[in-house]
Amino acid sequence: MVQLPDVILEEILCRLSVKCLLRFRCVSKSWFAIISSPNFAKLHLNRSVQTKRNLRLFQRNNDLFREKFDSLHDGNVLQKVKVDSIPLTFRNYRLVPRCSCDGLICMLQFRGMQRLYLWNPNSTIRNYGPQPNCFLRDGLIFVRAIENVFLWNPSIKKSIKLPYASIEIATLGIHFVSVYYDYRIGYDNINDDYKVVRIVLIISRSPDIFLDYEVKVYSLGSNSWHKLEKFLYCPDWHSFGNSIAGGAMHWISIVKSDLKSERLIVAFDLGTEKCRVLPKPEYTSPHFKLYLHNLEGCLSLSCQYESSSIVDVFLLKDYGGKNEHWSRLITLSPTTTFKIYHPFIPIAYSKSGKKVWFMNSNRLRRSLVLYNLEQKSVEKIRGGDRRLTSILYNCLESLVPVDVPAAAVCNQVYVKFDLQIETWFS
Repeated sequence: MVQLPDVILEEILCRLSVKCLLRFRCVSKSWFAIISSPNFAKLHLNRSVQTKRNLRLFQRNNDLFREKFDSLHDGNVLQKVKVDSIPLTFRNYRLVPRCSCDGLICMLQFRGMQRLYLWNPNSTIRNYGPQPNCFLRDGLIFVRAIENVFLWNPSIKKSIKLPYASIEIATLGIHFVSVYYDYRIGYDNINDDYKVVRIVLIISRSPDIFLDYEVKVYSLGSNSWHKLEKFLYCPDWHSFGNSIAGGAMHWISIVKSDLKSERLIVAFDLGTEKCRVLPKPEYTSPHFKLYLHNLEGCLSLSCQYESSSIVDVFLLKDYGGKNEHWSRLITLSPTTTFKIYHPFIPIAYSKSGKKVWFMNSNRLRRSLVLYNLEQKSVEKIRGGDRRLTSILYNCLESLVPVDVPAAAVCNQVYVKFDLQIETWFS
């Protein structure tokens, strides 16, 4: 029997879906070795990015749903297909997707009741219990503890629970505070590693004033967290989207002076873990809402102008190069049938590349539209038999593993705390 060279076989196999490839591992030992190799996983991923063959649209409600792009039915209705392979652990913890990268989805308890720890920065954890708010008292700060965070590849049905990462923010003498946190996942191409960035912000509840923040980074290669030094440019909580592109995470930072308030676009490089300020696009008028997102690997900026409901969508070209600049992709204008109350975020191109999927940034009332680049027209999309109110993510099918290197497991130090539930208030 004549066997094809491995190079040719890889070029053939990388065009197949993950489901087929998982079955084909049983063909022979050589096929198993090829399909299971890290190099083939990267080859398959790059092929999927180029062809969009394995691109899926994930939708978050009480359950997870998926659908292929360019699969609209009569009346521009997006038909949902429920994901049945969700691990039971995720259902028990009520985990929801927060972000994705190369087929890996970061799952966490983003809403609902969470544990709060009573913490003294000068000592150790004192006690914990279910409480709805965060506040400071007698040098102790109550903070949410995000214990159940997972990286999950639904294509290969594998996941890993991230180690616990404490929140280490010193007491500020304020009696009532709110704690906000968010996660983003991205690929560090310098160290060939996937990293999760967690940003925690502390805001006083009365009045509503920003107090402090913390940034920690998780490395899949070392299976550990480390805390970063504070940046000069504090993130604006409302500016986060799926903003990792070009190997960096991005946010809007509001810098205030005596005369004016300026909004800067900041990039945090996942490889060097350093920040830089990006150039600004050419705004047509004063703006009041900005939103960053990743449009298939390219950083996008949605800007809704103060004088109207018009939204400009920019793309950052030649990222990190000498000719780095913003290019206006489209301008969305309201019509009698299409109203704009919040910036619309581009989430993906259609498979033909002639249309762009957009989702509005209103977290309470989501809507999805298709913009035709040739006809410059907008088509409204409905999610099944009711209005689309969930958050949408585009996620590639991939063979990217979530395995932790053996050395990282051996060097991992696990610390267990004996915590006793006590009553905080009498």
